[in-house]
Amino acid sequence: MTHIDKRTLQTRSKIESAMVTLCQNHEAFARLTGPKIASAAGISRQTFYRYYLTPKQVITSLIERHLSEFLKTFRLQNLTARKMVLQLMTIWQDRTTVLELVEWSDSRYEFIRALAQFNQRIASQNQVHLINEQTVCNVYAAATYMFLRDYVLKGQWSQEQATDLLLHLTNNMDQIF
Repeated sequence: MTHIDKRTLQTRSKIESAMVTLCQNHEAFARLTGPKIASAAGISRQTFYRYYLTPKQVITSLIERHLSEFLKTFRLQNLTARKMVLQLMTIWQDRTTVLELVEWSDSRYEFIRALAQFNQRIASQNQVHLINEQTVCNVYAAATYMFLRDYVLKGQWSQEQATDLLLHLTNNMDQIF
């Protein structure tokens, strides 16, 4: 495991906090620049660019970090589609801010791509080999993201209702289970 310098963690935390503040203040993401984020974070623009090339990269990095943390805690043994969806919903309920940032920055594609890679890992674990594996995993990831968004951010359903509906619409994700 690589050790990350404490100052690096503090700087990244400042940048991420600044992004949350800018999102909550309804700043237009499309007009966001590295210097504006740096100013909001209380760091120099050079420091911002040392860590990220673009504002979008901050969001992508957050997505990757949270999904990586999720994968570390994810229980793969005896995994069913229902157990997977319930774990996803529970974990992302505690990460509402990340989903808000994804929506604000229009980073859905990046999030869905990362979920699709996770689905491919599940299919591989279950020794499912499909000719159209990438397409199937992408469709499941897109559906899962939309349900996570509506369940976590909009509170449209109970966890059980959202899980039942998602599994019904995806045939219990039978192509990867």
